[in-house]
Amino acid sequence: MTASGRTLGSPGMVGTMSRLRGIWLELRVIPVLLWSFSAITLGTALAADGRTLHGWYYLGAVTLGLLIQGLVAHCVNELEDWRSGTDRHDSPRVISGGSKVLVAGLLTDRAVTRLFWAALALTTVLGLTMVASRGLVMLPFGLAGVAGAIAYTMPPLRAAYHPIVGELVAFTCLALCVSGAAVLQGGPVDGATLAASVAVAAYAVGMLMVHHYLDYAADRAAHPQKRTSIVALGLAAGRHYAIAWCVLATAAAAVVAWERPAVLPLVAAYAVGLVAHVRCEPADVGSVTRSELAIIFAGISGALVSSALLVPALAWGALAAAMLVAAELRLAVSPAERTAQ
Repeated sequence: MTASGRTLGSPGMVGTMSRLRGIWLELRVIPVLLWSFSAITLGTALAADGRTLHGWYYLGAVTLGLLIQGLVAHCVNELEDWRSGTDRHDSPRVISGGSKVLVAGLLTDRAVTRLFWAALALTTVLGLTMVASRGLVMLPFGLAGVAGAIAYTMPPLRAAYHPIVGELVAFTCLALCVSGAAVLQGGPVDGATLAASVAVAAYAVGMLMVHHYLDYAADRAAHPQKRTSIVALGLAAGRHYAIAWCVLATAAAAVVAWERPAVLPLVAAYAVGLVAHVRCEPADVGSVTRSELAIIFAGISGALVSSALLVPALAWGALAAAMLVAAELRLAVSPAERTAQ
């Protein structure tokens, strides 16, 4: 019995727990760790290397990344992909196909819409607080992040539904995460920071292309058609396109390591990711799933280990990431839940 008089097994409590689980899954913690968390942590580390780490600025940036990518971007993406039909397609997918909270009935489209507006409000409040504390220099980074998160899926740009355009928006937003985190720490946007921005952003875009392999049939059947670069190029040429992004990322990481040897783990990790790209068979569900997981975890590990070597105080990030990944895997929507709907 809870304080409200509800038993833990009552329908009300079960419904509440399902909604909370749905909100957690909508965050899509694992992609957030690879994208905004890794980018912000590495940008912070590059700026704080040999200088004072401003912990509150770092935590504020991480929170903004979680809100903008995890909720603002993911909520609009969830709604639009649900409405277009790509997330409702019965093609076999494990990681791709959205967070699956709508398919599994954990959240309704109205609940996802409300979650979007709540996240946008919190983003605005926290973002303006950071600007007031650090200065107007941070405002363009925040505005670009929010605009990109929405324009990636929503009309009129609907970048994710057009080849190349989606990657350019995603690349720009993530590169700004690295440089914005460095500026927030009061560090310069030097050559190493710019190269790191290219490396992290290009690696994430390459992973996104792998993510789209198993969406190929669903995206082609969507209305409007989600004409990603993988749909436009086809699986065979799309694989080479994804590999090219990872090659760019690895080369850019090597440039960073030339100046900052502590970033060598990032180069090694991206090389592991590159091997996974090359070995991936885009039409095979098992191969894509294994390869995408290898790419994701290599990218997270490389960025966080490099950050910890640059600034030991950031070593906690790797532990936090491991705990969050474990929670995400435990709470993930199972195939049985999806087919039960």
